[in-house]
Amino acid sequence: MKRLNLSILIFFLIFFANCSDNNEVNEAESTVETTIEEQVEEIKEPDNNIWVSAKKGDIESIKQHIAFGTDINSIGSRRDETALIIAACQGYYEIVELLVNEGADLDIQNDEGVTAQFCAVFFGQTDIVQLLNDAGADPNIIMSQDLTAMDLVSVEWGDTRESAVRLYKLKYQVSFKIEDIKSAHPLIMEILNN
Repeated sequence: MKRLNLSILIFFLIFFANCSDNNEVNEAESTVETTIEEQVEEIKEPDNNIWVSAKKGDIESIKQHIAFGTDINSIGSRRDETALIIAACQGYYEIVELLVNEGADLDIQNDEGVTAQFCAVFFGQTDIVQLLNDAGADPNIIMSQDLTAMDLVSVEWGDTRESAVRLYKLKYQVSFKIEDIKSAHPLIMEILNN
């Protein structure tokens, strides 16, 4: 009988010890959940949409969009573009790099069939062309005017080409100098050929 009482006593001691440990575990879990909820509450929805942020070159806003969970491949703006296409067209290397590192789809096309790489090629953004090329962007995607990025830099520069660049500078609201774009194309051709 003493053994039975001793066994029951040991059982109750173990049971209460476990209950005490469980309370400590529950308190620790509650603290962790509260901390996570506080951190989630700190991530606020960005003031601008991701396309405006890309257009303005606002990398902090882009980081906020990523933290908030905005789909970085979402299509919007006037030409159904991604933030990557816009940033590439505007020449914002750091934003392009950030979006590439976050897994942005490199080959999405806007309503004219333009990809981020095509836009960077067109506006002579060699660093961005190199970054996108190294990341695996496809230079053979055909845009709506039956041109690939390689076709674009292979065409001899002339009055027609310069007029097209002037038109698209206005359309895409970029401020690159025509001479800089023209001089970048031979280097871009080398990048795309490798």
